[in-house]
Amino acid sequence: MEKEYNYALTISYDGELVSTIRTADMLEAVNAWNKCVDYGDAKEYATYNLSDPFGKMYTKHFYRNGVVSGK
Repeated sequence: MEKEYNYALTISYDGELVSTIRTADMLEAVNAWNKCVDYGDAKEYATYNLSDPFGKMYTKHFYRNGVVSGK
């Protein structure tokens, strides 16, 4: 039986996907989301997207110049 992954965290640097984390565990997804706190290895900006099983997507943008935005 294939495991169902309800949550997905995608990480992109400068618009290019670099990582995807999929999990069925909400706590694991939230803990990974909370670790997204800077622009990482991006040249200009990093984008983090967390989607849940209800169709909601949460987004964080971190820019090298210090600007931070989220939805």
